[in-house]
Amino acid sequence: MGMKLHQLRALVAVADHGSIIGAARALFVSQPAITKAIRELEADVGVTLLSRGVSGVTLMPATKSLLQRARLIVHELERAEEQMGVERGILEGRVTIGLSALAALTLLPAAYARFRQDMPQVRAEFLEQPMTKLLDSLRQGTLDFALVSASHAPSDACVHSTELATYPAVFVVRENGLLARATSLKDLSDAEWLYTDPSGTYPLYIAELFKKNGLPAPHRMTKCTSQALLYGISLTCDSVISWPSPIFEVVNAMGQFRKLDFIEKLADVKLFLIQREGAIITRPADYFIRCLTDMAKIS
Repeated sequence: MGMKLHQLRALVAVADHGSIIGAARALFVSQPAITKAIRELEADVGVTLLSRGVSGVTLMPATKSLLQRARLIVHELERAEEQMGVERGILEGRVTIGLSALAALTLLPAAYARFRQDMPQVRAEFLEQPMTKLLDSLRQGTLDFALVSASHAPSDACVHSTELATYPAVFVVRENGLLARATSLKDLSDAEWLYTDPSGTYPLYIAELFKKNGLPAPHRMTKCTSQALLYGISLTCDSVISWPSPIFEVVNAMGQFRKLDFIEKLADVKLFLIQREGAIITRPADYFIRCLTDMAKIS
C-alpha cells in the first residue's frame, strides 16, 4: 500500500507542533487518529519516523527527507484547493511572501499598494526571514515567492532567481561618535564592525580589505540577526556598519550617521525574486510578481 495524504498531513502536523496532542488539535482529529496515521505511514515506508517518550515525540534522522516532501505535497494540495475555491468564487485567495529588509524598504511598498488596490479581498502575509530560512520555506512550498538581497543569486538548483534591482552599498559610522573623525582604514583597526550577512563572507571581505592595505584584520566582528538589531546597537555603540543605500537613507533621516567615502567600495547589493523551480503560481501571486516587476522597471 502507498502513502496516503492524511498520513502525510499527520506527519507534518506532528513535526510542526512537536507532539501528538498538538497535531490532533491542529487537524481537529483525535489523538488516536494521529497515532494510527503515523503507525500506518511507518508500516508503509518501512522506517520508524518518530521516537515516542514521556516528554513527547522526536523526529528520527530518516524522517527528514520524507518530511520535506510531505510538506511540499500538503502545501501544494492546499494551494490547489484554495485556487479552485477562488475559481468558484467562494474564497478570496491569499499570497505568502518571504522577504529581506531591503525589499521592505524599496520595491515592496509601492507594489503592495497597487496589488491591494486591484485585489482588495486577497489575504497577504509577509515573512521577513534570513536567506537560508527563505530558501527552506520555498522548497517546502510554504511561500509563493521570496524577495532576497545578496551580491549574487543563490546557487540552489531548487529555486529560480530573477534580478529586480541593484543598489550601491556604503560604510557608515555614528555622526557624533569618535569614529566620525576617521580618515583612513588604519583609524578603524580597533573599531567594532557590525554586520548581518548570514553567509559568513562579510568578515572575510573585511579581513582581505585590511590585508590589501597592509593592516591586520579587525578582531571585533559582531554578527547581528536582523537590521533592527544592527541599527539599535549602532546608535549606542561606536561601530562601522555597511548598508545598501536605500536602507541608509531611511535610517539616516535624522542625520545620525556619516558615510566613510575613503573605504574601498563594497560590491553592489542586488534584490532578487526567488521562486521554487517548477512551482505552479497562483493568480494572486502572479499578479503581485507583475506589480513588483513593473515597479522595478520604473525605479
